[in-house]
Amino acid sequence: MDDSDRAKYPDLDDVGSNVSLDSAADVDHPDAVFTNQEQDGQPDDRLNLSKELTKTLTLPPLADNDPFYDRFTNGQKRIFVSIVAFTCFLSPISNLAFAPAIPEVASSLRSTSQTINVSNAVYNVFMGISPMMLSPLASIYGKKPIMILSAGGYTITSILTAVSQNLAMFFIFRALNAFFGTCCFSVGGSIVGDIKVPKERGRAMSWVLLGTQLGPTIGPVLGGIIITYTNWRVIFWAVTGLGALDLLLIIFFLKETSRVVVAQEIRKKTGKRFVFVSYNPFRVIWAFKYLNLILAGIMSTSILFSFYGLLTPIRHVINPRFNLNSPVLGSLFYLAPGVGLVLGGPLGGRYADHMVKKWIIKRDGERVSEDRLRSILWSIGFLMPASMLVYGWSLEKRKGGMALPIISMFCYAIGQTIAFPSMNSYCVDCLPSLKGDAIASNYFARYIVGGCVASATCLVQINNIGIGWTSTISCFVLLFGFMNCVFLIHFGAPLRLKALEKIERKKQAQKETKN
Repeated sequence: MDDSDRAKYPDLDDVGSNVSLDSAADVDHPDAVFTNQEQDGQPDDRLNLSKELTKTLTLPPLADNDPFYDRFTNGQKRIFVSIVAFTCFLSPISNLAFAPAIPEVASSLRSTSQTINVSNAVYNVFMGISPMMLSPLASIYGKKPIMILSAGGYTITSILTAVSQNLAMFFIFRALNAFFGTCCFSVGGSIVGDIKVPKERGRAMSWVLLGTQLGPTIGPVLGGIIITYTNWRVIFWAVTGLGALDLLLIIFFLKETSRVVVAQEIRKKTGKRFVFVSYNPFRVIWAFKYLNLILAGIMSTSILFSFYGLLTPIRHVINPRFNLNSPVLGSLFYLAPGVGLVLGGPLGGRYADHMVKKWIIKRDGERVSEDRLRSILWSIGFLMPASMLVYGWSLEKRKGGMALPIISMFCYAIGQTIAFPSMNSYCVDCLPSLKGDAIASNYFARYIVGGCVASATCLVQINNIGIGWTSTISCFVLLFGFMNCVFLIHFGAPLRLKALEKIERKKQAQKETKN
């Protein structure tokens, strides 16, 4: 932090060694949220006039030549995005890599397949908790240290899962594996926000999301191959190797992208080597007091609920349907959505950025955050629901052979990769003053509600009502998400204005109290 930055943010001079993150909430990203200039790094104290708040309805495009985005070369930015994408790949691959091996794991640990499948639900719960507990630390100690903690903790807990001797040990270290491996999702999104201008974030975010979505697809294929020729413990030794590789990449190639690191500034002022900054992990949950983020959370939850409902029971549904006896044969069906994710990832990001630029032109240079969501209407409103129906009922009625469910899984994956980049970018753009809390709240919702509920209940539903009606339920869940998307596009801007007014009043009250 140089003298010019210090002149912009004089409040840092009053920061002591025992600081609450709530009181220093704007330090990591002092870029304010109301106008183009403030988003480009100007101080918040210019936002005293309520008339400025009206600009949130039609934000002008941000300056692409702001020096804040030019700190790293394009090659470095590509490396950073690649590392973030690879880190985000690890936790989801560990989540479903052992799906083809569930019967073998159950036999080894003297349990049942349904009980072992519940560990996936527990895994998703901790995937949701992790951003809430660990992501705020990135604002205090920097993003790179938290990424190192994420990869290091993931690697160690993968080893402990591989050597589990009983069901309790397996559940505990699987949960901790999710806890350490998932905070990188929201931290990674913040890194993209640090290095990419808003009009380019959709494309970069699509590559990051490609990692999170490829994990549940490639993982079962890897697991199926391993369990066919060896035992289930080798699955976790394999992901341990991936975790160790990621740790090395982060240490040697990822740089700190935050403009200001709170703890670092405190150390400079106090001379202490280590400072403790208290924080409130429930800030992520409190982000849901803003209706825009609630609706965005419902949208992403609906998609992940259907996605896990599609992937989790494949061996239990596909193998009996086509008389497949080998785990590796059933696991190959995961490649269909995998190819869709690979092809759809870049497409989704480019299409989202195209939609933003298109509506900027239509609005004579003004940018509205909700316009980004227009890019996902046809995917969440038609492509994904239709794919779920075709997938479920083609298996239920034994129609279309292998081709029909494979094509429907591929189409669903295309739709998903079009939707998620826009949703994540919207969370970043909607209320930037919340920083990582906005996107962390979205991950919290999608994994706690979507991933957990789907993982825990999909087999129960299939056993009781069949794959056809189970897929029909997923279809209606997606359509509910579509309704929320339409509502946000048409009414989200006024809701965002009210949220920003509330945030501004809180800032002014805090400033008056301090003075």
